[in-house]
Amino acid sequence: MRKAIHLMLVSAILLAACDDGDIQEKYTYQQEGLKVSIDVEISGTDSWPEGYSVTLSGFENQRNDKDIAEYSEISKQIIPNPNGKTHITLGGIPQSVNYLEIGILNRIRQRYITIWQQEISDDDKNNRDTITYDAGTIKAGMYNYIQTEYFNNSCANCHGLSEGGAAAGLYLTEGKSYAAIVGKQSAKNSTINIVTPKDTANSSLHRILWGNFPEVKHNHTDKLAIDDEKVLIDMWIMNGAKED
Repeated sequence: MRKAIHLMLVSAILLAACDDGDIQEKYTYQQEGLKVSIDVEISGTDSWPEGYSVTLSGFENQRNDKDIAEYSEISKQIIPNPNGKTHITLGGIPQSVNYLEIGILNRIRQRYITIWQQEISDDDKNNRDTITYDAGTIKAGMYNYIQTEYFNNSCANCHGLSEGGAAAGLYLTEGKSYAAIVGKQSAKNSTINIVTPKDTANSSLHRILWGNFPEVKHNHTDKLAIDDEKVLIDMWIMNGAKED
């Protein structure tokens, strides 16, 4: 009986020592990943069809360190403020991410279009505070991309910039192209419009680019380098041919 009482007293003393805080926890919580904050004035984010979104995304380098990976490691959809001026915060960015991009991703986080890009320096990666960037003003709409990347680079030389005027009277220069093509009758076939919103089959622009408009004798199928560029124009038409 005395032995049992002695053991109980020893146990009580040990427990009291623990309660007094002599044994301390030796681990602390630390949030992982980088945190960035970006200011941008952005428009046109709602012009993209379902399955595509305007995002702030982080990408790693490929194994050869020369190309950027095709799929994002982390991303956040950009929903702008009504006045367009938007503050975006993205946390938990892995240290392996080397580039931040504002651009278009598809539903499996694969890069479709890059609009703005920022390399993350080693100094930024070592900074425990929030990293801040200013992305300026971005026009993220489908039509703006088509104008700047396709019409300006591949089409406007004949349709608006040449000394002899615009071929077939069609201006595809910036500021004139939208009014010249959307809902406007084709000069080569009065039964069809150049662009009929939500209807590629009845849009001569679609037919011309894919080589299915015999009324136009000049071959336009090679004006855009890859089929994906033609597909983007088709997507724009089918999504309502919005101007933003």
